[in-house]
Amino acid sequence: MKKSNLNFKSETDILTIIKMSLAGNQVKLQTSIDYEKIGFKGGLEIHAQLSSERKLFCHCKPELIPPEAKPDYRFERRFRPVLGEMGTFDAGMLVEFEKSYRVRYDTYGENICTYEMDETPPFHPDFETIRKGYIIGNFLNCRSAVDEIIFNRKQYLDGSIPTGFQRTAIIARDGHITLKNGKKIRINNVLIEEDAARRVEFHDRASRTVRFNLDRLGVPLTEIITNHEDCNNPFDLMNIGFLLGLSLRILEVGKRGIGTVRQDVNISIEGGSRVELKGVQDLKNLLKYSEHEVTRQLALIEIKNILISKGVIEDDFQPNFIDISSSIIGNKSKYAFAVRLPKCDGIFKKQVQPNKSFAEEIFDRCELISGISLNNMTTSDNDSSWLDNDRVFEIMNILKGDAFVAICGNKKSVLHALNRLLERMKLALKGVPEETRRVNTTTFNSEFLRVIHGRDRMYSDTDTPPISIDQKTREMKFNEILKIWDIFSQYPVHIDELKFIVSKGFYSPFSQLIKKYPEKTRSILGLFQKCQSIIKKLSFNRDTLNQNGIELILEDILNKKISKDDLKILLSKLNSGFPYLNIKSEFTDKITKISKDQIKRMKNLLFDSEETVDIPLGHIFGIIKTNFPMLKTEQVISVLKKEKII
Repeated sequence: MKKSNLNFKSETDILTIIKMSLAGNQVKLQTSIDYEKIGFKGGLEIHAQLSSERKLFCHCKPELIPPEAKPDYRFERRFRPVLGEMGTFDAGMLVEFEKSYRVRYDTYGENICTYEMDETPPFHPDFETIRKGYIIGNFLNCRSAVDEIIFNRKQYLDGSIPTGFQRTAIIARDGHITLKNGKKIRINNVLIEEDAARRVEFHDRASRTVRFNLDRLGVPLTEIITNHEDCNNPFDLMNIGFLLGLSLRILEVGKRGIGTVRQDVNISIEGGSRVELKGVQDLKNLLKYSEHEVTRQLALIEIKNILISKGVIEDDFQPNFIDISSSIIGNKSKYAFAVRLPKCDGIFKKQVQPNKSFAEEIFDRCELISGISLNNMTTSDNDSSWLDNDRVFEIMNILKGDAFVAICGNKKSVLHALNRLLERMKLALKGVPEETRRVNTTTFNSEFLRVIHGRDRMYSDTDTPPISIDQKTREMKFNEILKIWDIFSQYPVHIDELKFIVSKGFYSPFSQLIKKYPEKTRSILGLFQKCQSIIKKLSFNRDTLNQNGIELILEDILNKKISKDDLKILLSKLNSGFPYLNIKSEFTDKITKISKDQIKRMKNLLFDSEETVDIPLGHIFGIIKTNFPMLKTEQVISVLKKEKII
C-alpha cells in the first residue's frame, strides 16, 4: 500500500481519483487505490456463537434441527415498530415496517419452547455464557468490564425474532489489539446476546413472505465491535478479522462449523458515509467487498456532483405522478405511473458497481420496500420491453435534458414505490446515504437492506432484572503466554502461519517456545510444521502429545540436546502414553562430535564426486546421509557449515 502525505480536506480533493475511476458510464474497480489518501475507514462487527449446555434465556438445547426434519407446527406473525427510550421511532425500523412482510415460523418440540415463540417471559440468563463474555473481554484488553449486566432490547422487524427484538447486554468496553504495523485497533464493545432465527425460505426481494426456522433462535452469541475510525485500509481489516477469529478459537469458548461465526463490515470514505455490509462470510473476500463499496461510494459522489452542476435541487423532485397506463405494451390490466425528473437525463445509466447502474441502485430500494419487481421499473435512459418510451415522452411533455422513471403494477404499490424513488433521489444530492446493505457473494456487489439503525432502536428489557457480577468473574482471564496479536505484531510470523498454528492446536506450546527463543521463531515454526506432517500421516492424538510434553521435545531439539531425526519415534512414544520426561534419557546426548577421519572421508566423497558441482544443497546433503547413515542431521549441517560447503 502506498503512503501519502496529502491531507484530505474536502470532496474536491478526490475528483481526480473519481475521474480516473469513472470513464463515461463505465466503472472500474479500485484495485490499486491509495486507501489512506481516499480516507478509507473500516470496522468489523463479529458475531460468534458460544458453546453452552443451554440457550441463553431458556433451557432448550442449542442445537440445529437436521434439514430433512419436518416441523411439528407452524405459526405466523406481522411486526410493527415501537418507540425508543426517547419517545421517537428508529428510521431503520420504519423502513422494515414499510416492507409489510408476512413471516412464517417452523417449530420443533425437541429444542424449541414457548420462549422462542414469545409466549413465555425469558428464564434467568445462562451464567456460564456470561462468564465466557468476561473471558473474551479480558483477553481483548478491555479496561471497562461492567459490574452489573443490564439487558436491552434491540429491535428486529425483519422477522428473524418473533418478539420483534433481540436481548443484548454489554459485558466490557475499551479494549484493543495491535497489528504488525504498530496500529492499535480499539475494541469498542464486547456483548452477549441471543442469536436470531435462521431464514430457510425467501423467494426474491419482491416477495412479501419469508420463512424462518426457530432452532437457532436463543443460541448464546458474542458480538465484538471494532472502532471504525482506526483502520484505514481493507488489508488491515482482513487481519483484524483473522486475529479476532483466532482469539475466539484459542479461548475455546465458541462453537465450530459453518455459520457459527458471521461478520458485518462498516466502510466509509472521505466525502461518503458509513455503510454496513451484512452477510460477509469469508474474510478472504473482504478486499473485493471493500473495492466494490469504495467504487460505489466514489460513483455516488460523482453523481452528486453532476446533479449539483446541473442545478438540480430537492424541490425538483415533486410527487407529480402521471398515469401512463396507455403506454404499456402487451398486458393492459396493470397500472403504470411515471414521474418527471428535471435535468436528470443520462444519470440513471451511470455505473455505480461492476454491471450495476444507478437505476438498479435506486430500484433495489424501491423493490425491497414496495414489493414491485425490478422488471416492472424503467427509466427514460433505458429501452423497456413493457413500455413505449416515445408515448411516455408525448404524454408527459418531457423537455430536453429531463428524465422520467416509470413503474407498473397495482396502483397502491406503484405510488408507494415512486414516493420511495423521490426520497432516494433527494438523498442522491447528498452523496452516499447511510445504509445497511446485503452483499452478493457471487458478484461482490451489494443491495439495499434498510436504513442504518440509530439509538432509538434500543430500549431497556423489562423482563430481565439487572445482574450483579462479582470481582472474581469480572477478572476472569485465559492463562496464555502471548496474545495472538502480540505474536503477529512482534514476531516474523505471517497471518496464514498463525492460522495454521491455532487450527492445528499448537498455540500454547508455540507461544511458550517463541517467548523463550524469539530469535528462533522461524525454526520453531518449521518444527511444528514437521510435527503436523507426522501427526497427520500417523493419525496421532494431538491432545495426548501436548499433555505428554511435545513442547519439551521441541525445546531440546532447538538446544541440540536431541536430534530432530528422532522426532517421529518420540511423537510415537508420546502418543502411546509415555511422558517425555520418562524417556528423555534414551534420546539425549546422542549428537556426538564427528571425528577428523570422518570429516576427511566426507570431503573426499563430496569433492571427488562430479555430481556435487553446482547441484542443490539438498542433493549434497543426501549424498552425505546416504554414505554416513548413522550421522544425525545436526551433525551433517555442522560439518557443511564448518567446512564452508554451505
